[in-house]
Amino acid sequence: MIELLPLDNLQHCLTQMGEGEQQAFADAHRSGAGWTDMYVIKAAPSPLSVLGMTADQLRLALADALPPYDAVYTGYSSYRVECKNVLAFGGDKTETLFAGLDEHGIVCDLWCSDGMPEFMLLPMKEQLLLADWGAGVACPLADGELFARYLQEYELG
Repeated sequence: MIELLPLDNLQHCLTQMGEGEQQAFADAHRSGAGWTDMYVIKAAPSPLSVLGMTADQLRLALADALPPYDAVYTGYSSYRVECKNVLAFGGDKTETLFAGLDEHGIVCDLWCSDGMPEFMLLPMKEQLLLADWGAGVACPLADGELFARYLQEYELG
């Protein structure tokens, strides 16, 4: 899972990633080819909503590169229900970026399954941190060189 968080969560992410809490938990619960328990990522101390990014700002910033989906659904088998407070953006040849909204249209969550160059189009990117929990990478979007290396190594390479 990849999520975008306020930059001031960098230390929180680094503490949990890599050789931090995640690895210690994995080592303590390893059992043969699997584990005896599942690690749950702790909530970031600074939620994304503190930035005040609006759904309209997000739509405008992504309009030319990642078209919005008409609707987002969840469910299983033949059961489907629309997620009224979730937006999604993406094209035929891109990943999909999801945005959770609060009741006032403020973005409170941003996530996707793989990193994408279009993150550099996000409003307030200089205040955002990419947290790739699977790869154990925390990357400030303001560091364009580091972000480019991340994309090359983990997503495009």
